Amino acid sequence: MSSTPNATASPLVIISEDPVAVGVTVHHRDFPEIHTSGHDADAACGQLVHRLSRTLDSALTTWRRDTIERAIAEVEMFAANHA
Repeated sequence: MSSTPNATASPLVIISEDPVAVGVTVHHRDFPEIHTSGHDADAACGQLVHRLSRTLDSALTTWRRDTIERAIAEVEMFAANHA
């Protein structure tokens, strides 16, 4: 998967150049506070799915769980379509 630095790759999954390390940072539009870095967008998306999945343990409402699960599905779909 290739990415363009400092560009929004989709309206839901945002990819930007990592300012600290060589690679990219990825986050979902609905969860900008949960972001991951990787040497490429594919690796960063995989880490993002993992981090979002971990937040399901602390989701106290059905609405929150549904929102997180939707974000996970959207990141997985993005990664599959851009592999």
